[in-house]
Amino acid sequence: MRTRTVLLVFLLGSALAADNLEKTQKKELEAQVKTMTAEAQRLANTGQLAEARTKYAESQALIEMKDVTEAIKHLDEEIHKRVKDTLSESRKLYDSRKFKEAAAALDQGMKLQAFQPVLAYDLALSYYQLGERNKALEYLRKAKAGTADPKQKQKLLHLITFFTTGENGLPINDNDKGRISQVNRLSESIGVEASLADAGGDEDSIIEADIASDTPSSGTASMPPVTPASLKITPPANSHSNVNASPRSSLCNALGELKSTLVTSPSATFNLANCAETNARAAEAVRLLEQYLEMAPSALDGDEVHTRIADLKSLLMLPGQSGIEIRRLYAAVYGSLAERKYDRALADLNKAADLAPEFALTKWKLGLLYEAMGNVDQARENFTRYQQLTSEQGAKDEAALHLSTLDAKRTKYDEEIDEADDIVSDLLGRAMKLTFNGSEKRSALRVKRARVKKKEENKARNRVGGFAIPFAYAQQQLMRASEHLQIALALFPLGAEAHELMGLVFLQANDGRSAVKSFDVVASQGLPVSFYAEMRGHKQDQAVKCELHRDGLHLISLSSYDKKGNATPPSKPAGEDGLGDLVIEPAADRQPAFDSLDLTLADIKKVETDKGVLKLKLAKQEITLAPIYLPSFTPVEGPPARRFANNYTRLFVRYPGLEDSKLGSEGMTGGEKFKMGYKIANSTLDIAMSGFTPISAISSVQDAIDITRTIHSAMASLSVSFATWERSVDDQQQLLAGKEFKTIPIQPANLAFVQELK
Repeated sequence: MRTRTVLLVFLLGSALAADNLEKTQKKELEAQVKTMTAEAQRLANTGQLAEARTKYAESQALIEMKDVTEAIKHLDEEIHKRVKDTLSESRKLYDSRKFKEAAAALDQGMKLQAFQPVLAYDLALSYYQLGERNKALEYLRKAKAGTADPKQKQKLLHLITFFTTGENGLPINDNDKGRISQVNRLSESIGVEASLADAGGDEDSIIEADIASDTPSSGTASMPPVTPASLKITPPANSHSNVNASPRSSLCNALGELKSTLVTSPSATFNLANCAETNARAAEAVRLLEQYLEMAPSALDGDEVHTRIADLKSLLMLPGQSGIEIRRLYAAVYGSLAERKYDRALADLNKAADLAPEFALTKWKLGLLYEAMGNVDQARENFTRYQQLTSEQGAKDEAALHLSTLDAKRTKYDEEIDEADDIVSDLLGRAMKLTFNGSEKRSALRVKRARVKKKEENKARNRVGGFAIPFAYAQQQLMRASEHLQIALALFPLGAEAHELMGLVFLQANDGRSAVKSFDVVASQGLPVSFYAEMRGHKQDQAVKCELHRDGLHLISLSSYDKKGNATPPSKPAGEDGLGDLVIEPAADRQPAFDSLDLTLADIKKVETDKGVLKLKLAKQEITLAPIYLPSFTPVEGPPARRFANNYTRLFVRYPGLEDSKLGSEGMTGGEKFKMGYKIANSTLDIAMSGFTPISAISSVQDAIDITRTIHSAMASLSVSFATWERSVDDQQQLLAGKEFKTIPIQPANLAFVQELK
């Protein structure tokens, strides 16, 4: 009895000691928060509102306090007011044709870090009116990157073409407008809904027939005529997805049918050149590109087009059967780059190098592609060989520029990836309550089950994954991660590690299209496409990393939860980071022993969107996946919920190739229109009155347009000249983005100042 009493006293004492320790920790954190909020208040009093908001949000990393949340709300209201005033003032200046003053005011407004897309749009208009077209284009692309609405993006793409070529709409009828709009939509979904194969054939087939019959050809040094041929270019099977198994519309055929209507259109001519080049009609591509330069002599991409013409002409000089094969391989390379199948592009370039080891251009392209992927050893080997093969001193010097920056860029890239990795890991750890992986201070966080805001929607809370963390903190940290990743992607645009993280960040921005662009880079380098979710099934509630492979799905257990939401570690560690390896290097020999559920394609009967979650239907059970969403309330009802979950369902279609996956309707159903009962569509308005939305916060990353500023921000710790680095970035962009299709304008450009993008 006495022993029992002693034990009871000991246990009570231990509990009290633990309770006192937690209270002590909490007091220490509250003291730190007071210091930080005092600094935030000082910044706010001196007019540094964005900096003050950042400091307040940082304090929420320690502990969430009500007065800080209220301070952020008041700051957001003040920022909102100031941006609105800036837009009103700038509009008056713009309408008075005081474009320089308008641009200066808008630049000041950008420092508030809110409503970035609309400010960037108006800055683009102001700089265009000042005659600074390159700067105008930079801001217009920034506005596009921060705009989620597809219709609004199309308007911005029209204006991008106008800024680039000067093309200002065409006098066409409504029927042709509809057909051109369809072409424009297809050009935005190459490799997903659209293919580039066409009915034009391969212009080298006649030369090939001459060789086969020993009939002398007119010579491959001259440009062969554009003649329809029976041989077509058939794109190879997708190496990391079965999505191509479903019929896709041919963008090039649709464009070809409009050729006579678009005879005066520079953008259409440029796009037809892309189609000709991708379908192994190099001579036709040269003719069309030269025509493009004649139609748009002051086009902003004129220098890149001249380089492209020179490359095509050098290809046309290659003699015999090997020349024919190399031109076909180059055509396949360009098609693969357009469809973001970088593994296929790399394989075909290496085949071309084997066929003609002395052809310098192939070594140059290989150097650029390996460099873009961050493979500095292979890049160095190919740039060095290119220097040996080329006779032009200017070309040798350009290769030397790349060689001189490889190691410095790799070092800086790794630093930026480490910074972004730390930020995203911390956010995910907090969101999934993985306190056993991280700092002891996290035990003092007031974590709670993620929920929706309105009481009438509480019934949906079980469909939401993870634990709520302060939204202002999550928003800020996602922006910080994206800034590091932007620098990394400017260094190595196809860096797998950067795109693994960037894909996750875009999913947090609720921007599925951009996430797919990043994940295509990841998958093309043989790595799994991943996201994080809470998995629910029969007697299980777990945090998992969902890894999608070409042959199936791995659900790596990170923790399990009891009914109160308490987390228990998995039986086997989920990698060194406890997140199932958030970042995986392409060369990593990864054979971990995870606590996981491994499913083959045959195991999965169907994947479908069910409101805001995914349902995996297996032979004997059904699994629910609730994706982890950090910056706002997770939508759980209506079109917003289905659009949210569709971003994840589409990943199952594109990567493992689960063609039978079922997407949810992204429009309102009849019942929803009648009831209008759900309010979750407006929940993002509660994120912050400062104009933050997940998509606009992570705006300028995907297009890597703001190259100049990005490089400057990375230069501080490196002894590399800016001109050297800038040139190497331009070369990479020429390889990866030089053949992007242009949106064909169907109406005159509208240069009116706007207060909001709609």
